[in-house]
Amino acid sequence: MVAASKRSRRKSSAGAQVRSKRLALGASLTIVEARLLQRSLKALIERGRAEADAHALTSVDTAGLQLLLAAGRAAREGGLPFKLFGARALLLDAATSLGLGSALTEVVELMP
Repeated sequence: MVAASKRSRRKSSAGAQVRSKRLALGASLTIVEARLLQRSLKALIERGRAEADAHALTSVDTAGLQLLLAAGRAAREGGLPFKLFGARALLLDAATSLGLGSALTEVVELMP
């Protein structure tokens, strides 16, 4: 399992909150949080929204990346772009180290 992290700007609880129709990710997106977030992302996409805020994200592992890839594919199948705001460098570095960089950017729009 590969894990990536960056220096924390602020502490946040694990899990997510929905703010203004955008799912707010916590500081960590690992196997524990991925299991919890799966339903939230699915519900968000089913409501016709596919945006998440990852500004608080400081660590991600393989399971977290798999969740983002699956959400991106589900959004695409529903005719939606999946936009992920923040943590661009962290996510690209982690995905690239696993050989998933292009797969991630195909289905997820990594926004500043």
